[in-house]
Amino acid sequence: MRWQKVARLLIAGFVIVFAGVVIYAMRQRALVSQPPGSAVSVSDPKAMSETGPGVARSFKDDKVVSSVHFEKQMTYADGKTKAFGVKLNLTDKDGKPVTVTGDEAEILSPQGQSQTVNVGRIVGHFRLETASGIVVTGAEANYDKAQGLFRIPGAVEFTKGRMTGTSIGATYNEKNNVFWLLEKAHVVVPPDDKGAGAMEGSADRAGFARSDNYFRLEKNAKIVAEGRTLEAVQIQANLDETGEKILQMILREQSRVTSTTAGAPSMSAKDIDLTNAPDGRTLQSAKLMTNSVVEFVGSAGAAGRRIGASTIDIGMSPDGATVTSLNAVDKVQVDLPAEAGAPARQIRSSTLRATGAAGQGLQNAVFEGGTEFSETRPANGKTPAGERKARSQRLIVDTKPGLGPIERADFRGNAHFEDGQLVADAPRALYNIDKDQLDLSPSKGDAGTGPILNNPQLRVEALNIQVSPSTEKLNADTEVKSIIKPQKKGDGNNATRMPVMLKQDQPVKVTANRLAYDGVGEATYTGNAFMWQENGSRISGDTIVLNDKTGNLTARTNVRTVMMLTDDDPKTKTRKPSETRASGDMLVYDDAKRLATYTATAPAKAQLTNIQGDMSGNRIDLFLKEGGGELERIEADANVSVKLDTLYAVGKHLVYTTSNDVYVLTGDPVVGIQKDSQGACKQTDGNTMTYRRKDDSLLVEGLSGLANFRSKPLDACPAELRN
Repeated sequence: MRWQKVARLLIAGFVIVFAGVVIYAMRQRALVSQPPGSAVSVSDPKAMSETGPGVARSFKDDKVVSSVHFEKQMTYADGKTKAFGVKLNLTDKDGKPVTVTGDEAEILSPQGQSQTVNVGRIVGHFRLETASGIVVTGAEANYDKAQGLFRIPGAVEFTKGRMTGTSIGATYNEKNNVFWLLEKAHVVVPPDDKGAGAMEGSADRAGFARSDNYFRLEKNAKIVAEGRTLEAVQIQANLDETGEKILQMILREQSRVTSTTAGAPSMSAKDIDLTNAPDGRTLQSAKLMTNSVVEFVGSAGAAGRRIGASTIDIGMSPDGATVTSLNAVDKVQVDLPAEAGAPARQIRSSTLRATGAAGQGLQNAVFEGGTEFSETRPANGKTPAGERKARSQRLIVDTKPGLGPIERADFRGNAHFEDGQLVADAPRALYNIDKDQLDLSPSKGDAGTGPILNNPQLRVEALNIQVSPSTEKLNADTEVKSIIKPQKKGDGNNATRMPVMLKQDQPVKVTANRLAYDGVGEATYTGNAFMWQENGSRISGDTIVLNDKTGNLTARTNVRTVMMLTDDDPKTKTRKPSETRASGDMLVYDDAKRLATYTATAPAKAQLTNIQGDMSGNRIDLFLKEGGGELERIEADANVSVKLDTLYAVGKHLVYTTSNDVYVLTGDPVVGIQKDSQGACKQTDGNTMTYRRKDDSLLVEGLSGLANFRSKPLDACPAELRN
């Protein structure tokens, strides 16, 4: 019967080709919903036959696996079959339905092999729809049964949920459930009903793999999303089971993520993996691999903060608004631009671990593996441009929110700091930037020498040192050791000036419990202060204040000094350097006057001892000659006593002049005791006593109210004149 012939043709044609489900082990049968004698007249003279509406079904294990619906079909002697008003119901690899429709379908079979069909072609209003919601339309499509592949040439449009797109050419593989846009792929996702989730993508080609839950853009891939642009050679979006939410974005080769939101990170690397929260939009983490860079967008067009490394891992706050963790490995470099009055800074290290809180962003960073820190200051008014450098084994940094300006930098292990000619070393160096203060200290478990601070004028060692790099004000405490460096030619205004009682060409060493330096020349040493030079000059007291610009010096409480001064030896009659020792409650040295004043309070007295003899008084003034190596004169006042080889005298005021070796003592009265060559002593009282040491002569003027002075022999010489 004719309807049976039609059924056989359907089975050989559409069922085998368009369903694409006939395999070698498949048992096939067909049912055609067409009454007997329903053949129609042939509209194409070349056709062998033409039939009206029908449907063919393909079975496997008694189950329908595909079907073909058509409004009419024509068959030809060469095995070609055409169908019109076609609808194909297929299944993908997961057994889910795939529907294909078109105006006209053409089936091509090799000559004489009616049961073997290789390629099918659908022309006019081609439409393919998958169970996952992908709808593809085009002018036509070719179907390769062996590969299970639809090829769609020309302009193509597709939709999937809110997503729409276009391309030139496309393919759909029913075996793998994969859809590809072949050229000039363009994808658009409009915002949802809440105004969120908008996205636009483009690439040379793009693909959807529904069964494997991914969407991929290849070659010149670009996605513009909310506040973020993604670019790479290839971008793959891994989707959730529904295919609606993006769990990960995988960027490969020349990868870049550009953020337009202030405070949000922009990224670049060879490869980047982005992981979203379950909502499919909120970024939760990012992994950058090879030549990685993270930049934080500045506000109002300001330059952003930059972090570079081989590999960088980023963690975001739950709302995706701020970076709360960042780990970088290998060749780490952090660049912080100048902003809000802060200079530009750069940090290099082997590794970086940075953390922060939600809503605040990164605020703490730990650099390890040999850190290098630099701070570049531009010229500002009278302040010239400069650079501060530091290095250490480890660096802990606290910043303002969002990896903003650094507030504190904590250098640990072999810390080394440089600012111009200021150099500091310590196991730990804590740089409080807002306070402009560098704290040098020991640190348990951290290697390093010091603390030590050096500049052209001063070297300081102590248990703890605090210095202002800008002003060079410093404080040091506990076991303070300092060296005041000698003046050098060419030092100019920075030249160090020592009191002329000290040698200008020798360093001055000082130890104390504490040191405070005002940064402009005045150093105050307190607590067992001791100052000395290698030539034997030394000063000690509870406090010593030295101004290395004026050369002035003050010492307080239990003051002891030794000055090496050139004087005439009364025994050898030769000039030679010798010790001049002095003590008192206070020493004030005025370098402009070359005057050293020792004072004391009763019952103690200021004391002075040199090669000439001893003297004491409530005050002793030493006047030095220009150059400081010799005495010009000595004056003592109040409760004065003087002891020479053959003379001991007391009075109120004494003047000793070195040029003529004469002592003039005044008082009310002056009491002088002189020992003769026989060892006998004689006491003489008067108002004024003049002693010439060169000829051992003594002249005493009369007492007030008396015509002459008094003189009497003594039974015994006082202890001061006994050998």
